[in-house]
Amino acid sequence: MKPAIKKILVIIPVIVISLVYVRVLYHRHYSDSSSKRVLGLILSILLLYAWILFVTIRKKQENFLQVFIQSSFFVYVFAVLQLTGYFILFREISSQDWWGKMNLRIETHDHVNFKVFDTINRYSIFSRQTIGNAIMLLPLGIFIPLLNKRLRTFPSFFIVLLISFLVSVGIEVLQLATNYRSTDIDDVILNTAGACVGFMIYQCTRLIMPKDN
Repeated sequence: MKPAIKKILVIIPVIVISLVYVRVLYHRHYSDSSSKRVLGLILSILLLYAWILFVTIRKKQENFLQVFIQSSFFVYVFAVLQLTGYFILFREISSQDWWGKMNLRIETHDHVNFKVFDTINRYSIFSRQTIGNAIMLLPLGIFIPLLNKRLRTFPSFFIVLLISFLVSVGIEVLQLATNYRSTDIDDVILNTAGACVGFMIYQCTRLIMPKDN
């Protein structure tokens, strides 16, 4: 199979899924919005596509498994962005006194928690809230070594931990800016822990199937 065709196969699924979602999102939240907010939605989509194209062009797809892994990763990233409010980011920051409202949320602790373990202690370890936050970045801990051969050994655990931590912090900042969901330091802990579990799952799988793809 030609390299160009492999690259097209990598990006087709996420483009199709995202366009279907954005069409629904537009009719629900943007059809009556100002042109400035619609342009913000378009900008968010273009930024996502630019990143996907950049990564796809730079990475090699030596076999169909790599095509599948890379394509699945982009679909996963899209799902996380959709769940965390990325596609309404530019709509929210274009609203009047956006910065003041965000600071007010922080001052009044309106769906904002910076107290470690406060939220975790209020929920059961098997609650939907706890498990959901742990699972959200679990696939990331698997995708990181699958997509980067240099991070497949166990000593790379701390690098994966750092990447996962930074991704989780970015998600919480996004949610703080959009007021889409709550911003919680405990979510960072659970997200990062979930990604680390994912990395350990990958390592256990390597013991059973030691050959790298």
